[in-house]
Amino acid sequence: MNPFKIYSILLCLSFVQVLNMQAGTLPKTGFEQRIHDAVYSVRLIDTHEHIMSEKEALASIADFSCLFTNYQLSDLISSGVAQDKIFNTFKGKDISLDEKWSVIKDAWSNIRTTAYGRSVLVSAKDIYGIDDLNENTYKELSKRIKEAHKPGYYEDVLKKKAKIDACIIMEYNTTNPRDVVNEGNCNFRRFFVYDKYISFFGYNKMRTRLSNYGKDFTSLPQLESLIDSVFAQDVKKGIQGAKFGVAYYRTLKFDDVSRETANAVFEKMKSDPDHIFSFDEAKPLQDFMFFKLLSLCDKYKLPVQIHTGLQTGSGNDISNANPTGLSKAFFKFPNLKFCLLHAGYPYGGEMAALAKNFPNVYIDMAWSAIISQSYTVRYLEEFIETVPNNKIMAYGGDSQTVEGAYGASVLARETVAMALTEMIKDGYLTEAEALDVAKKILRENAINIYNLKI
Repeated sequence: MNPFKIYSILLCLSFVQVLNMQAGTLPKTGFEQRIHDAVYSVRLIDTHEHIMSEKEALASIADFSCLFTNYQLSDLISSGVAQDKIFNTFKGKDISLDEKWSVIKDAWSNIRTTAYGRSVLVSAKDIYGIDDLNENTYKELSKRIKEAHKPGYYEDVLKKKAKIDACIIMEYNTTNPRDVVNEGNCNFRRFFVYDKYISFFGYNKMRTRLSNYGKDFTSLPQLESLIDSVFAQDVKKGIQGAKFGVAYYRTLKFDDVSRETANAVFEKMKSDPDHIFSFDEAKPLQDFMFFKLLSLCDKYKLPVQIHTGLQTGSGNDISNANPTGLSKAFFKFPNLKFCLLHAGYPYGGEMAALAKNFPNVYIDMAWSAIISQSYTVRYLEEFIETVPNNKIMAYGGDSQTVEGAYGASVLARETVAMALTEMIKDGYLTEAEALDVAKKILRENAINIYNLKI
């Protein structure tokens, strides 16, 4: 027989066998709805937020513009709206609704199709009952927002509508932090942001930045002692972990620098205290301080969140945020939990490789669903295929408002449901496996990884 015919017959038989195998694992009719319902029934753990206090929110402007946070504003600027119009008019005080709408009315059609824009529409519809944001609805939407912004609306949006059982808040004011434990009934937890201990470019600026702690330093050992003391106090304040967002201004490529090398840079800065040094000059000291802070997190068994991938705003260097630069830290601290944020957008493949290779590296997909749902679906499937599923967390709103957190929660649930449904259709997951994964990545993993008591 012709070899080509033999090959064709074998290929057909193999194809039929694969079809039969898949047919045997397909779930019963209606699995799509069952997966959707199961995903929406999970009470979420929100792993990453910048939500202001309810008191601060109640003192802020309550109209349709409050649904536009830094993300939507970035898209408006990217689409061509002048920054002064955004910040002085659209987000300004004592500006009429008509004036605000005039700033964005043309650009809104350009950004409503982004995931950031979709988040606005979801919040407007689900929270305030407005099906669309347009020239006929912005006044009614503003009226409903103003009416709803009363004491207790945080709990209503987060716990009742979004079904969020706990939110991890990023705290930048570490000297006088918010008392998140007693803020309403939203079960807020805190991660302190420690970038200020790393971003040193000059001696006097360094001292000024740390002067709030009431202790001066004139040597590197004294600086280390100050940080040891401050960190111990922070632990007593009940922090849940530490966050680093340094990829906004420098590369994530950190080296394990010796104390001698770091001290030489410190002394050079001290000898010219007002001079602002270049990044290349300051990098050894910055790297040393980063490893110093990681050692304290390791000592107190605090998980670490690190910003990776896309930086919000404009004019950022995306190459700074490539997570592969962190490998030396992963090797140095094998018992420290490194939670890499935002699904590494656009470094999803690198993120998967790191989480697969390092037992101490975890994937936190906070923010990614409102950056790009298709990216999040695509890489969630890849993460499930490559990484043990107890190391994946699928939701964090990364927003300044409860409306933003809600919109992000819906988009995150949608992406999880879409990814799991596709993997069932492909025969990769059974329905039972998908249901198990959904509970883990939306809730259980965050509780375990971040040591939460719910």
